[in-house]
Amino acid sequence: MLVDRFDRLISYLRISVTDRCNFRCVYCMPAEGIAVSPRSELLSFEEITRVASVGAELGLRKIRLTGGEPTVRRDLPQLVEMLASIRGIEEVAMTTNAALLDELAAPLKDAGMSRLNISLDTLDRDKAARIARRDEWDRVQRGIEAAQREGFGLKFNAVVMRGWNDDELGNLVSFAHSCGAPMRFIEWMPMGLTGQTDRNQTVSWREMLGHLQTRFDLEPEAPTGADPAKMWRCQRTGARIGFISSMSDHFCATCNRMRLTAQGELRPCLHQNAEVDVRRLLRGGASDDELAGAFREAAGLKWAGHRMNDIIPLYSSKDMVSIGG
Repeated sequence: MLVDRFDRLISYLRISVTDRCNFRCVYCMPAEGIAVSPRSELLSFEEITRVASVGAELGLRKIRLTGGEPTVRRDLPQLVEMLASIRGIEEVAMTTNAALLDELAAPLKDAGMSRLNISLDTLDRDKAARIARRDEWDRVQRGIEAAQREGFGLKFNAVVMRGWNDDELGNLVSFAHSCGAPMRFIEWMPMGLTGQTDRNQTVSWREMLGHLQTRFDLEPEAPTGADPAKMWRCQRTGARIGFISSMSDHFCATCNRMRLTAQGELRPCLHQNAEVDVRRLLRGGASDDELAGAFREAAGLKWAGHRMNDIIPLYSSKDMVSIGG
């Protein structure tokens, strides 16, 4: 088992497969983008699979692929098939902006991917273009339709930002429900250069809930495991709503995850500038025992809770796109 120094069991690995993205979302990266890594600095599929296999021996059971935008990584279904075949891995999922799913949904499903989280911050085409700094509306809609056709388990995520999309919560819930999926609202978080913007963009989950209760008759669902979302259900329609309250009511005490960056760093916390370099180990001929030691080292570095709300806040110097969310 992989347990940190606060007795939290680590069973979930989020793997960034690339730091490239076809969007430039305002909460994820600066407008000019970032300096992306040369291909030689990214882990190969074989290297990713080896790290995940060692993690599975330590008790990892779920993998989620992230980016950047994971679908821009060439031959992604091949990696999914490799990861899904690892003994002990029970689920391979992915977070995506859906713009390339029209072509990739079927190959990914065939390769063994079971669940998708689709980022959908707005239902307004013009606003979507302003948030993403790209107009990919038609491709995103086709991607969502393709994911539905293939029968993926779906969740929709929206980063809620005051003055941007906080007036659309109810409509987003209704859209997600029409797709048979829950809608999850994520509090805006400061990260890297984007974290230097006005913190008043954060809309707390309780404020969101209060707004939604004027439209939906909501009742809370019982918490399930280490799911970070506080889930509520509309009694009348069955629509499900989640709140990921990273800023106003964090859930660090039940965190069960670790991250592997595209460049091969094991990162114990999204918001913590701590990393263990496994690429160096992999390319230096390290044994599986040494790789397991890297997992344990990373677990030992994990904070009890993030420090974004300190008087002098501490948060990741890297932007979200460089870590994988």
